[in-house]
Amino acid sequence: MSNSVLPITIDDLFKISYIGSIQQAIGDSFYGINHRQIPTALLANRERYGYTFFTRPQLNMSTLNIQAQRLFFPLLTNDKNTIQNYVRTILDPRVGILMNPTLCDPYNAFIPVLTNNLKAISGWDDYIAPTFTSAEGNYKESVSFVDGNILNFQTYDIDCTFRNTRGDPIIYMIYIWLLYQSFVFEGIMSPYPDMIIENEIDYNTRIYRLVMDKSNTFVRKILATGASFPITLPLGNFFDFTSDSPTNSEIYDFTIRFRCMGITYQDDILIKEFNQTVEIFNPDMRSNFRSSSMVKVPKSLLVIFNNRGYPRINPATYELEWYVSSAIYSERLNLTTSYGALDNSSQVMMQAVEQLAASVGPSPSLTPLDLSQAAGYSENLKLLNTAVAAQKLVTPQTASGATNV
Repeated sequence: MSNSVLPITIDDLFKISYIGSIQQAIGDSFYGINHRQIPTALLANRERYGYTFFTRPQLNMSTLNIQAQRLFFPLLTNDKNTIQNYVRTILDPRVGILMNPTLCDPYNAFIPVLTNNLKAISGWDDYIAPTFTSAEGNYKESVSFVDGNILNFQTYDIDCTFRNTRGDPIIYMIYIWLLYQSFVFEGIMSPYPDMIIENEIDYNTRIYRLVMDKSNTFVRKILATGASFPITLPLGNFFDFTSDSPTNSEIYDFTIRFRCMGITYQDDILIKEFNQTVEIFNPDMRSNFRSSSMVKVPKSLLVIFNNRGYPRINPATYELEWYVSSAIYSERLNLTTSYGALDNSSQVMMQAVEQLAASVGPSPSLTPLDLSQAAGYSENLKLLNTAVAAQKLVTPQTASGATNV
């Protein structure tokens, strides 16, 4: 007796029932009216907030320019492990290339500390069609029609709320950014000569917003400002005082307002401009070099290369790809192969971190060095030190003087 196969599928049975086709649910909703008003199998649209990228400005942080104003003197430090050095090199890509900093990737087109600590952003303008409505007639009749362009080239403000981390790196960076803008206006400090010749404002940034699909792989929506610059800094909140609490909880996060000029929604040219921005800062990301110098990180290995890599939006698929140099890719893979992604030492490390987190509670600013001076953490510290030794990790020591990271 030969095996028999049903000539229809389960979806065929659904198609002739009140449920309707599962596989064709979207197409059916596009094609015709649901005149039986039966609940469909359409899934709700689920998207992730995605990423916000701030391009680096081109401030003139050369030594001679900095020496023109004493408020900038701390930026002259030669210690590469300081916030001052980071701010100088991230705001001036030219100095960043020359100084070879340790905290700032000179080939990164964006400001990671802003992207990584952004909590909220709001204030985007909606598309509103300008209309004309005629005067009413004898029977109050009137006519209305579109009377203008919906594209937004106006100025507007957006508010960005950031998480305040130890050392106030964002506060200090925006502080220097605002001072520079003001001193350039006064003529105390000068932009680079090519900026003056090209009549270009050097303190502008461009803000990209990428809305991702639920897998955080593909770009679903994209916008970008024409140009933006910070205009506020809530520095006064840091000096408020109350006897109700020994710590100032008002500085855990803060809001920076950016003045923006123009906005572009859902235009494919933004993908080209985004990729070109990345390529300008890192020539190895250009099409004729990328295949030989860079490696696209597979999705399964992205966690190994977190905080490393350069983004690229695939123009054909809208996939947000991440690339690292061939050297870093080989180095990380060899390290992973040597120790294993989930070997015993890694499991010990994970257990130590979990126990430390449970003991410390909501205090993300504490570090192992802080915990070593606190009471009640000796056992957890011993476990952590064992894990660190097993993984051959080195905890950097903090030097006195300038603010170290």
